[in-house]
Amino acid sequence: MFDALVPVKAAGAVGKGVGAAVGAAAGAGAGGVAKFSVDPDQAQKMIDGLKEALRQLLKLRNDGERLQLAGAPGPDPYSGYATLAMRTTAGSEPGGYLWANEQAQKALEQTIKNIEKALAEYRATDEAAQTAMKG
Repeated sequence: MFDALVPVKAAGAVGKGVGAAVGAAAGAGAGGVAKFSVDPDQAQKMIDGLKEALRQLLKLRNDGERLQLAGAPGPDPYSGYATLAMRTTAGSEPGGYLWANEQAQKALEQTIKNIEKALAEYRATDEAAQTAMKG
């Protein structure tokens, strides 16, 4: 086993659930970095899963962008107000969907880098130990 680090931010509005879920799963508080143990034999599966999650976030980002371009379904003022609210909720301002999506992408990218770095360090240490034992 080796330890990997996961960035965990204190998040607001829409992103709060994502930050809380990652933090709870990794054992972190309201922000900073969480540490967890990874079986080296399973590390690549974890990296591949995180990369797939990142691909899915990129696809979902397109949906958020389409919501920002959507027009009102009718000419009445209520449809217009609902459309403005939908665009704000889908937007890139803090708390909006696109903002939360971007924050999640950054966290996944950093987590992948951290796991890859920790795995490389683990393997280098393991190889050095094996070499030292051979003599």
